[in-house]
Amino acid sequence: MNPPRPRKTTLAIPVSRLLLLLALVCTGCRSANYRAANLPPQFQAPVTNGAPSLALSQLSGMAGGTSKMAAGDLLNLTLLSGLEEEEVLAKPVRIADDGSIHVSLVGTVNVAGLDEQQAAQRIKAAAIERGIYRHPQVTVKFAQRAVNHITVLGAVAEPGTHRIPRGSSNLIAAIAAAGGFTEEAGTEVEVLHQASNYLADTTPASASPVQQASFQAPPLERPAARTERIDLAMAAPHKRQNLLLGDQDVVMVHPADKRVVHVAGLVRLPNQFEMPKDQDLYVLDAIAMAGGKSSSVADKVYVIRRLSENEEPKVIQLSISKAKTNGAENLRLAPGDLVSVESTVVTSLVDTLSNVFRITAGVGGNLLAF
Repeated sequence: MNPPRPRKTTLAIPVSRLLLLLALVCTGCRSANYRAANLPPQFQAPVTNGAPSLALSQLSGMAGGTSKMAAGDLLNLTLLSGLEEEEVLAKPVRIADDGSIHVSLVGTVNVAGLDEQQAAQRIKAAAIERGIYRHPQVTVKFAQRAVNHITVLGAVAEPGTHRIPRGSSNLIAAIAAAGGFTEEAGTEVEVLHQASNYLADTTPASASPVQQASFQAPPLERPAARTERIDLAMAAPHKRQNLLLGDQDVVMVHPADKRVVHVAGLVRLPNQFEMPKDQDLYVLDAIAMAGGKSSSVADKVYVIRRLSENEEPKVIQLSISKAKTNGAENLRLAPGDLVSVESTVVTSLVDTLSNVFRITAGVGGNLLAF
C-alpha cells in the first residue's frame, strides 16, 4: 500500500515542547515505557473517521424555509365572498412584527411561518369561523420579501454580507448563501447575535391610541448582543437548521485545526508534516513522508505521545522490520506525536564503516590516477 502524501507543513514547532520531546528521546527513551504491539487501549490513537463536513449540496437541501412568511413580508391578498359579480382585486398587506396581518372585515390573522397556500387556508377558516363569509375564496402571494443582512466570514467561498429572506434566516441558509465551506473550513461556527436595532410596537390592538398626559410608558430594555458557538458535525440536523439569525448577525466559520506529526532522527528529511484529514496515519507512513531512513540498518523507533497537557508523555517503542509484517507493530499515530528513528550501536558502526569505505575508495581512486 502506497503511503498517503499529505502536504508538508511549515508551521513552527513550539521550541519548549520540541526540546522536551527531544530530551525524552535522548535520555528517558533508553527504556521505553510501552511496546507498540501491546499498547494499552487508553494510550492508542483514535481511529480517523474522516473530517466531518457539510458539502454545499447538503447545505442547499437543508437551507429550506424559503417559502415561509415572516414579519415585514409584503403580501398580495385577494378575498372574495364567492359572488360572480365581484371584482378580483389584490390588496397589499404587510406582516406586522407579531406575525399577523389585518384582513378587512375578517380582522387579525397570524400567518408567520406559513407558506402561501397555508396562509390562504387560515384566512379562509378565520372568515368562516367569525361568520363573515360562508364560502370565501382566498389567495395569498408574496409581493416583496423582507430580508435580513447576515455577514458570513472565515472559511467560506464568498465571505461578505448576504441578503437572506427573513422567513429562512437560519445558520445553514447563511452558509449556503456564502457559497459553502472552503477546504480549510472546520465544523465549528461562531455566531454573534446583534442586539435588536428596533423596538416592536407593544401596544395591544384593542388599546386606544390616545393616552392621558400623565401616562408615561415604561422604558423597554434593548436585548444585549450575545455569542453562540456550535459544532455542525456534532449538532443534530434540527439544531443546525433551527439556529435562527436576525438582521445584522455575524457568522464566523473557523478553519480546521492543523493536525501534524513530527519526524526526527535517522531520516532524510526530518520535519513536521500535516496528517491527512480523512485517513489514518501510521509510523511507516510518517517515515516515508520524511524521505525514508537515512541509515539502511536503522530499525528502532520511539514514538513520544502526549495525551494531555497535565500528563507525562508516553514513550512507545517499535521495530521497523516488525512493523512491515505485523500490523499491530505499525503504530497508528495521533496529532502531535514525535516519531524518532533511533541511532544504535549497530547503526553507528555501519555508518562508520560506510564512511571508511567511501574514504578508502576515494583515496584508492586518486592513487590509481597517478
